Amino acid sequence: MEFETMKKVVVEAMENGAQWVAVTVKTRDAPTKVMEEFEEFLKKQGWNVNFRANWWSPARYGVAVLEAQKGGKSKVLMVKWAVSSKEDKVLRVEGKMEKDARKEFYTIVDMVSDDFLYDTILRNMMDRY
Repeated sequence: MEFETMKKVVVEAMENGAQWVAVTVKTRDAPTKVMEEFEEFLKKQGWNVNFRANWWSPARYGVAVLEAQKGGKSKVLMVKWAVSSKEDKVLRVEGKMEKDARKEFYTIVDMVSDDFLYDTILRNMMDRY
C-alpha cells in the first residue's frame, strides 16, 4: 500500500494530535496485510508498536488498532478500511478524542459481527480501552 502522499499528515497527527488517530483507507489487500503495512510505516517513523489487533467482515470491511509509543508519547492508531478498491488509497487522517474514538471503534466491531460481543479478546479490549 502506498502511503507516501499522506506520510506527512499521518506523522503530524501521531506526533501532535489527539490520543487516537483514525486513518480511513480503500485497498485491495487483506486485513492482516493492511495492519502490517501500517505497523511497518510506524516503525520507520520511530514508533514502537507494542500491541495490534484487527477485525473484519465477509463484506470486505474492517478495523485495526495499533498501540504505539515514541518519546514518552502513547497513541492509538485506528485503521478503518474497505477491501473494494482497485487501488490503494488513504482517504482521511483525523485526530479523535478518546471517548469518540472508542465509540467509533466498538461500533465498527459490532457491525462486523454481533458474535464478537461474547469474544474474550474483545471483552479484554473493552477493559483495555
